[in-house]
Amino acid sequence: MNNIQKTLIIALMALATSVFAQHDEQVTIEGTYRPKVNKVNKLLLKPDAPTSIISLPDTEVQPMETTRKFDIDLDKINPLALSLKNATDVTPAENFLMAGIGTRISPLFLYKHNSMLTKNTGIGVGVKHFSSWLNIKDYAPSGFMNNAFDVSVTTKKFDNLQLGGKVYYENDVCHYYGVNQAETPLSDAEIETFCPRQAYNAIGAKFDMQTTSTRLGEFAHRADFDYHYFFDKVYGQSEHSAALNYGISYSDNWWGNKENPQKVGADVTAHYDYLMAFNRLFTKLNPYFEMKGDFYRLRAGFKMFATFSDYDDKQFLICPDLKGSLFVLNKKLEFYAILGGGQKLLTYSEIADENPFVARWVPLQNQCENLTFEGGVRTNILQTVDLHLGVRYRHADEDMFYGTLTENVYSEGCVIMLNNRFVPIFDETNTVSVLGDMRWLILDNLTADLNLAYSHCTPSKLAHPLYRPAFEGKLKVKYGFNEKLAFNASVLYQNGRYGMDDCSVSVLNLYDFNSEVKLKDVIDIALGADYKINDQMAVFAKIDNLANCKYQLFYNYPVTGIQLFAGLKMTF
Repeated sequence: MNNIQKTLIIALMALATSVFAQHDEQVTIEGTYRPKVNKVNKLLLKPDAPTSIISLPDTEVQPMETTRKFDIDLDKINPLALSLKNATDVTPAENFLMAGIGTRISPLFLYKHNSMLTKNTGIGVGVKHFSSWLNIKDYAPSGFMNNAFDVSVTTKKFDNLQLGGKVYYENDVCHYYGVNQAETPLSDAEIETFCPRQAYNAIGAKFDMQTTSTRLGEFAHRADFDYHYFFDKVYGQSEHSAALNYGISYSDNWWGNKENPQKVGADVTAHYDYLMAFNRLFTKLNPYFEMKGDFYRLRAGFKMFATFSDYDDKQFLICPDLKGSLFVLNKKLEFYAILGGGQKLLTYSEIADENPFVARWVPLQNQCENLTFEGGVRTNILQTVDLHLGVRYRHADEDMFYGTLTENVYSEGCVIMLNNRFVPIFDETNTVSVLGDMRWLILDNLTADLNLAYSHCTPSKLAHPLYRPAFEGKLKVKYGFNEKLAFNASVLYQNGRYGMDDCSVSVLNLYDFNSEVKLKDVIDIALGADYKINDQMAVFAKIDNLANCKYQLFYNYPVTGIQLFAGLKMTF
């Protein structure tokens, strides 16, 4: 860490010690069920399906989430109630149906049912299918299929408790080439033999509970339990994962204004994972104290982590949990600071969801952040603008990257080198990021969201932080032409990304710097339109990757090019 970075961190920590508190954001709640499209398909449909009654959702076009793990979208302070002219309320309905078809004969089907069995008990059913029927032979992927089914039940009141439960099944199949056909031409038979085809199945259940009483002087409880079984058909690997989270808190007016009570509480987590005949147990204890006033929020506590595994020594970590906000100008301006850190149990299912072609698994390490700091300012002084500027620092002992695995295969007496598999690489990193986020209500029927992020990540062994952009920007615009017709557009730009084109299994820990390559900049443009026929029916159209930019999510895995999609949405 250079002197400039050290000076910046010391200055920001000084701000944290003066205003440690938990900033109190409002967020937009989306439906828990929406189509999850594999990110390499470069298509993202986001129908907002509410958890109780269903209204006709907007179909928002935006660039594919190639950067979801980098988290550049910042929370806004009291987001503006932005609404387009066509976003009027519709007659509530119990059923939502979305069906469409795209280029390469890619059908999409989504159905969601929500209804009340009794006055306090609701049930939900969801079904999803999305696939490609035509192979894509120019570049990856060649085909994919995603299926999902879930059933959920929610009880609003049960002896001062709210209970919820969900069971689900997911099936994902994808086939990428991962081979540059211009450099390594393969026949259809060789592609079928040597190029990866992957199939995953997941079955699981989630349950949650929380007390409904909000009276002072009473204990509040909340708990959730999540179990899933994840199976990889190609390698025959499976994972059992079970996580239990429990929180207890007590609020009372020990001093000050009765409208601003104080709170003490503790959160406890236990996460067990069984993978490749290895057992892992992750535990966390987080006691805290919270208080708030007319112009401040404060949270002070600490986190203790302990991890036990069959293939590693016991790991312990203690880090602060300090958050603070200071509000001025009638709460239209907020200064905030957060000092923390932590550990996370990295699971096979999470990595396979992000990169389905990670091969020859090595024992997974924990994601360990020894120290994190966030500081910044949020404001909505201008009635039509939400603005957020922030800086972040992160020191991670075990940051995970993807290295390309080189495999030699033999075809008709010739040796073919294939770089179409990946292995996890762990490295120590220091990252400093500067971020900006703005939402602007330009006109009553025109809104714009802009996100910018610049990050400087310094790995200890690798030459560059693989597949992470140095600069990233997103722009999303929505325009309501009239009460029936609305348009939306989005642009994603990234630069400074590096990949790896060679990583031998025998030298995984040597980190061959010469094998890193700079990837092409990302320019992704998407356009969409919605036309509401009536309160129950609408049609939509999308054009994705309008510039036909063949950038690579991972080395040798470019996204699909320009795509057109159209369909129908119904509530009934």
